[in-house]
Amino acid sequence: MAGIKATRTFFYFWLLNTGLAIPLIAAGLYLAWRKGSEEKHHELRCAALFYIPFAVIFVIANAAKLAPWEWDNIKILIYWFAGSIPFITLAIVWAWEKKGIWLKAAAAAAFVTLVASGALDVYRTASGQNVIKVFDADGVKIAEAIKAKTAPASLILNAPTYNSAVVLSGRRSLMRYTGHLSSHGIDYAEREKDVKSIYLGGGVADILLRKYGIDYVLVSPIERSDLKANDDYFSKFPLVAESGQYRLYKVK
Repeated sequence: MAGIKATRTFFYFWLLNTGLAIPLIAAGLYLAWRKGSEEKHHELRCAALFYIPFAVIFVIANAAKLAPWEWDNIKILIYWFAGSIPFITLAIVWAWEKKGIWLKAAAAAAFVTLVASGALDVYRTASGQNVIKVFDADGVKIAEAIKAKTAPASLILNAPTYNSAVVLSGRRSLMRYTGHLSSHGIDYAEREKDVKSIYLGGGVADILLRKYGIDYVLVSPIERSDLKANDDYFSKFPLVAESGQYRLYKVK
């Protein structure tokens, strides 16, 4: 019974998330194979056979975890979907070219349904309903200042987040986003602990700054909220650049 339930869950998941796509892929493959039996449409049967590697990709991506984060399998599944689009198109075009009004209506409905799902996502972003801020204006300005006032090989201390302004500067960071480090199997625990200790300030911070050979330290809203950055401690260093709540200090 558990196996039956798991199977139902599997098919339900894919039907729920892809809608008409998989049934249309199956219909397109059937049409390609059937029409490919005719000599003038032989290439369609070859196309159906060419789909086998894409089907294998779909199976592998559902059976194996190909990245530390489960959802990263989508990077593999996108190749399966790209190889499936011609067969979805074939099924819709076949129905549209038939004389029956109901088949034409079904083809039109399938086309609108498949396009509308993506259009809704685009509309939500274009209308401002779905807004995700990565960098703010001051972050962009401080990044420009970092590029202008630091050497290309400079080592900068910043909060280990994906959207640090240092990312825009092209300069090196003592530590970047922990999620990326983890996905590459890098043990970052000790360095993350040291980064937190430096931002708290004090004698330990002086020692760690020298240990890692850090040239500059960025103090921004991220460092203050996530790492409790000690502004009083860093104020003893020369202020190289400033924009809003962003400050860059030279410590070496």
